[in-house]
Amino acid sequence: MGRINQLFWLLGNRNFLFISAIVLGIGVGWLSRWTQPLTLPALAVAMTVSTTQVASSALRPSRRLVRSLLLSIALNYILQGAAILIPARLLVEERDLWVGFVLTAAAPPGAAIIPFSYVLGGDTAFALVGSVGAYLASLAIVPAMTLLLVGESIGDPARFITILFQLIVLPLILSRLLLAGPVQPSVERWRGKIVNWAFSLVIFTIIGLNQQVFLRQPQVVVLISAITMLRSFGLGFVLEKVLQRMQVDRPTRMAYLLMSTLKNGGFAAGTALALFGERASVPAGVGAAIAVPYLLWLTMRWGTE
Repeated sequence: MGRINQLFWLLGNRNFLFISAIVLGIGVGWLSRWTQPLTLPALAVAMTVSTTQVASSALRPSRRLVRSLLLSIALNYILQGAAILIPARLLVEERDLWVGFVLTAAAPPGAAIIPFSYVLGGDTAFALVGSVGAYLASLAIVPAMTLLLVGESIGDPARFITILFQLIVLPLILSRLLLAGPVQPSVERWRGKIVNWAFSLVIFTIIGLNQQVFLRQPQVVVLISAITMLRSFGLGFVLEKVLQRMQVDRPTRMAYLLMSTLKNGGFAAGTALALFGERASVPAGVGAAIAVPYLLWLTMRWGTE
């Protein structure tokens, strides 16, 4: 019985699932051809379930919502976006990889911001309201950044709009229905596991489709990893020190730190894969791999403070 409980725990553990998805993607990447059509539906499910954490009252216009929205845009899109795009522009020459970095910078905040804000003792209200505002803003920011930094050949505009609807608008609507329906307790109970499994499927698919990159082009992986670690570990360390010197209280520091260093890699990877092809999804795939040790680092550094 004890081993069965351990198995169920492993099958619901985010770190175990993400690491397993990376290993399997490299080892049996050919299977990703079968899971590729499932990436966008899996992301839609994850986004729907994740946004059930957001109470409907948080979506109502208010002074706090506007302030949190502006701060979230500044931290997630401007500060973190610059930390992604500046080194990528200087170091990356291949167009497809550049497109991948642009989509990563344009992606909305990571789904882990809200739960990890709680784990790290951060301002969960800011994390919640700011995430919702940033997701709504992404409806304009994603196409604008892509058009500005990639050029006019951004793929089929109708396809682009459809993806934004599938991954942002529809999940927000469906999450309101779930919160109002009788399945709410079940959703709350299984929310974490559903999100973990959905993102694991996306990570496996992205890594698997780019298996040869990981096996035969280590220089590409090292370059992307360096840029990704700079905008996560590097930016997180520096920002925390700056906020501490400014005497910003700890809950606010933690919330700002998460908003400034976590992107929705699944969104970036799925969008890149659907619109620009496998190669463009490599930065998001590597970013998903780096996110595992980064989240562990955050927990070890600040989770028990």
